[in-house]
Amino acid sequence: MTVPLTSLVFPDTEQMVVNHLLEVLGYEASTVRPDGGAFTEALPFIWVNRIGGVRVTRTSQGRSLHDEARISLDVYATEGANTSSRVAATDAVAQVRAAFEQMHGTSRDGGFVLRTWEETGPAVRPEEPNTNVTRIGLIVGLRVRPV
Repeated sequence: MTVPLTSLVFPDTEQMVVNHLLEVLGYEASTVRPDGGAFTEALPFIWVNRIGGVRVTRTSQGRSLHDEARISLDVYATEGANTSSRVAATDAVAQVRAAFEQMHGTSRDGGFVLRTWEETGPAVRPEEPNTNVTRIGLIVGLRVRPV
């Protein structure tokens, strides 16, 4: 029996990334950036936002059903006992990049990750002046199909 396209539900790629990073790393990750003291307590923190991408839904036995999501990852870190905020953020980004690459070939949250890639970054992104928080961001992509 063929499932009609209208009943296919594509997975939430943001949530897939958040759940994977929470599982693999010891950092807080969310699609919502906390405010005030909650933000400081969450550091290092990964802010995950979908910024685009297309869903491909061709069928009639040519089956190409996938979502090519573009995701912005902002990694925030503060200075530690022996490190500057820049060093802490750079270390955290290296771990985030490795964890993201590990998503390739995995299945979770209603989706199977066919491919992962890095589009831009990492690069320091502006943050509130006069704080001890560094923000380093990158843009990644993942091709996901529903399971």
